[in-house]
Amino acid sequence: MKQDIEISRRAVLAGTVGGVAVFTAGAQGSSAVAVPLGRDRARWLTKAERRTLRAAVDRVVPGADEDTVPGAVAARCHLAIDALLGAFTVSPPRIYAGGPFSDRGGAEDNDFAEFLPLDRYETQAWRVRIEGSRGRKRFERNGKVQGYQRTYRLGLAALEQSVPGGFSQAPAPARDLAMRDDSDPRIKALVDLLVTHTLEFMYGAPEYGGNRDVVGWTTTDFEGDVQPRGWTREQVENPEPSPPLDLVDDLLGGVLGGASAGLAAPLVAMGSTETLHGVRAVAGDRFSAVQDAVARLAVPTGEAATQLAQMQRLSQRLVDEAGGPR
Repeated sequence: MKQDIEISRRAVLAGTVGGVAVFTAGAQGSSAVAVPLGRDRARWLTKAERRTLRAAVDRVVPGADEDTVPGAVAARCHLAIDALLGAFTVSPPRIYAGGPFSDRGGAEDNDFAEFLPLDRYETQAWRVRIEGSRGRKRFERNGKVQGYQRTYRLGLAALEQSVPGGFSQAPAPARDLAMRDDSDPRIKALVDLLVTHTLEFMYGAPEYGGNRDVVGWTTTDFEGDVQPRGWTREQVENPEPSPPLDLVDDLLGGVLGGASAGLAAPLVAMGSTETLHGVRAVAGDRFSAVQDAVARLAVPTGEAATQLAQMQRLSQRLVDEAGGPR
C-alpha cells in the first residue's frame, strides 16, 4: 500500500533550510545495503563531528517523530557523507559504484557492490575536490580550493558552537535557525554542501551508503533500478496517472521561497526531469548555485527571456493554425 507523502513534502519544506527536486518514490526486490559503512565507525570525521552532522542532516530531511516517514538520519546520510570525506582511505576509493546492474531488478549479482578503480586524472580531480589544493600550486591556477573535508570540519565546529549548549543537543527549531543564519561564512559554506550531499545520499543508490533499506525510494513511491527485469508492456503503455510533478513544484517553490514561491510552474511545463537534471549538472555541489539556476529559469531575463517569448509566440501560432485548443 502506498503511503500518503503530502504531509512529508510540506514538512521537508517548512522545517529545513531548503529543498531540491528529486524524482523518487517504492522499490522492489532486495533492499540490503551492499557496502555497509559500519553503525558507529567514523571514516574521516570524529565522533563529535559526526554527531553534529547527524543533527544537521536531520533538519534537511526530517524523520519521525515530526514527519510521517523516515528521514535522513534513518537513511544514514550522515554516515554516507563521512564515507565520501574518507573516500581515499580505502582502495578502490568510494567514488564510482560498479555496474551495470544491482540485484534489485532481477540480476543474480549486485554489480553496484564493487567500486571502480579511478584513473590518474579522476584520482587527481577527486582528491582536489575532497581534500582541497593544500598549497599545491599546480592545482591553484584558478585559485585555492578548500575541499569538502575542510569545509565540513570548519563548518561543523562553527555550527556546534552556534547554539548555547551545543547544536547537536538543541531542539529542532533552534537547529533550523542556526542553519539558516548566513552571518558565519563557515556555516554558510557547510550548509551549501550539506543540503545537496544529504539529498544525493537520501535518494541515490544505497550502495553509496545512504538510502538505508531504500527508505528514500519507498517513501516516495519510486520503483528503483528495475533493470535488467525492466517494465511490462502494460506498465509502459499505461503508466500510473500521478507523476511526481507536484513534488517538483512543491520543492522548487520551497527553494525559491518568499515572493518567488510558486514560480516553478513554468519549469514543470517545460519538461521537468530534463530541465532539473540540467540545473543539477550546471550547479554542481553548491545548493546556493542550485537556487540561482532555478531562479534564472523560473524568472528568465535578457536573451533567455527573449527566446522564451519567441517560443511562446510560435506555440500560440501553431495553436491558432490548428484551430485553437481542443
